[in-house]
Amino acid sequence: MVSESGADQLKEEGLRLFRQGQRQEALTRFEAAATAYGRAGDEASRGEMQNNLGVIYRLQGNWPAAVTALQQAEMAFASLGDEQRQAQALGNLGDLYAARKEREAAANCYGRSAELFARVGDGQKQAAVLRAYSLMRLRQGRWLEAILLMNQSLEAQPRLGLLQQLFRLLLRLAARLLGAR
Repeated sequence: MVSESGADQLKEEGLRLFRQGQRQEALTRFEAAATAYGRAGDEASRGEMQNNLGVIYRLQGNWPAAVTALQQAEMAFASLGDEQRQAQALGNLGDLYAARKEREAAANCYGRSAELFARVGDGQKQAAVLRAYSLMRLRQGRWLEAILLMNQSLEAQPRLGLLQQLFRLLLRLAARLLGAR
């Protein structure tokens, strides 16, 4: 049986392996860490490992395992009241559904994720989720919605550079031309 400190070591080793592109090895470490954290009753860390597993499963194309792991992570964080990490898991679920072309499920996850990131005051991550949501809508040819989402993404950014400010002005003009108020 692995102790909680052993689980922390497995997690760190998994993160290192993942950064090195060794996904299968990272997956093995994250699975062992998730089990150890579960035995120790550390649901927050177990949820984090489920989120990591979901990301790797998604990258491997193992959709069912990815959905299960990410949903488990999202539920764990929701039950703990950890809106920051719940938002992260929802964003990852959104990416998964978008990759599978399950666009309404993706939109639901992206919307909930952006809302939670806004609530915890993480404008940078909120902007990233809204940008992914916007790009998905753009690929669908839903131009006005994509423009409005991209504008929201820029508004969520803590600081905008000059080019981003100009882009936001152009988006607003495009939205008006397409009939938005």
